[in-house]
Amino acid sequence: MRSGLVALGVLDAAGPVRGQAVLVTAAASGVGQLAVRLARVRGARRVVGAVSDPAKTGFVRSLGADDCVRYGDERWGEPYDCVLDAVGGDLLAPALAALAPHGRLVAYSSGGGTVRAYDLLVGAKSVIGFQMALIARGRPELYERWRRELWRLFSDGTLKPAVHGEFALEDAAKAHEAIAARTNLGKVVLRP
Repeated sequence: MRSGLVALGVLDAAGPVRGQAVLVTAAASGVGQLAVRLARVRGARRVVGAVSDPAKTGFVRSLGADDCVRYGDERWGEPYDCVLDAVGGDLLAPALAALAPHGRLVAYSSGGGTVRAYDLLVGAKSVIGFQMALIARGRPELYERWRRELWRLFSDGTLKPAVHGEFALEDAAKAHEAIAARTNLGKVVLRP
């Protein structure tokens, strides 16, 4: 549920995406795969996933992405109206460069990174920070609205989260290894 709440919250923070081009970094992750699907549900004209490994591109396309790019690619295709960035760090500059004029980048990673003011000014671009814990504590009504929307989308079959694997609680170290190695496709689940 938490991954879905983050994906939905990040899309809300970005503003309307209907008819727009959206790029999702970490598109094969637990949050990223839901952000790809939700951007499509919300009417994005084009949804592109960015991944670290070319082996993940087929999975990301199966989620409804129109295309997939790799972090190390020189260009990430057409300029995007919106970038949902779960990576940060060294990827923040290329994510910002991928934005069209007046584009919005929603940063929701803990990877850090620096944005130069000139890079924002030259294209009238915006960077929006998003933190779910802040929403849950300070705007519980919004958190609850997102929760209801997710359950509705799941119940009617519109949203189907991808689960990479289910691990018994005693295999938590293996689950952590999959996440740390960035080999997971979708959400990693621990079963007590």
